[in-house]
Amino acid sequence: MHRTVVVAGLVGALALASGGAAHAAPPAESFPEAVLYSIVHPGAEPLGVNDFECTPSAEHPEPVVLVHGFLENAYDNWASLAPKLVDEGYCVFALDYGAPEGIPFGGLGSIADSAAELSTFVDAVSAATGASKVSIVGHSKGGTVPRYYVEYLGGADRVSKIVALSPPNYPTPGPPVDDALAELNSPVDTVPGVEYTVIVTRYDQVVPYQASLLTGPGARNVVIQDLCPANTVEHTGISYDLLAQQLVFDALADGDLDAVTC
Repeated sequence: MHRTVVVAGLVGALALASGGAAHAAPPAESFPEAVLYSIVHPGAEPLGVNDFECTPSAEHPEPVVLVHGFLENAYDNWASLAPKLVDEGYCVFALDYGAPEGIPFGGLGSIADSAAELSTFVDAVSAATGASKVSIVGHSKGGTVPRYYVEYLGGADRVSKIVALSPPNYPTPGPPVDDALAELNSPVDTVPGVEYTVIVTRYDQVVPYQASLLTGPGARNVVIQDLCPANTVEHTGISYDLLAQQLVFDALADGDLDAVTC
């Protein structure tokens, strides 16, 4: 597929999902700040993302695909982390999915439907960049959706890493997930060949952190307070937390997840 066709199709889809034309927006320092901005400015996306002319470097050969959570969007979830990844030299892409027309927040569909949207997006990223594999970073439901993609939609051939912030991997009274969890967790909760890093906080008021942890081969679980006991970040703020961001960078680079600065 020609790169310009990919770009045109994706820009149109993003604009339709967000209810406005996709446009780069300035970084935000907190989730509430980014939520407000995304309501006032429909179609906002984090600075530097979705550059379909980006060529992956030898240092960072895999594009990073960011997947927002339930009742979130690409901007309010990633307005802080995404520009930092871009500054580090990654090709960074972020989709809006599961949002009815005119509604600024998405992630509303089933896990299976959301994973199908993610599959289409990753196909477009791969076609544009020429990368054979991508790394995925997801928050909340956006950390569970990629698991379905790699398990059932061929994503294991396209994804090397899934880095998940506070994902509802097991049943929880928090954000609604669906029966796909039973499928995803039986007989094991990981897929061979994919590296999983789960980053959680004991102060999560939406997804009890134990419900995020994976046990299968290839999984690493990091509880923020085991590294920095004084950290009190909660569910919606975790993608803005400097320690969590440091852990994301380390996971993407196959670094030492214990060598952090509190």
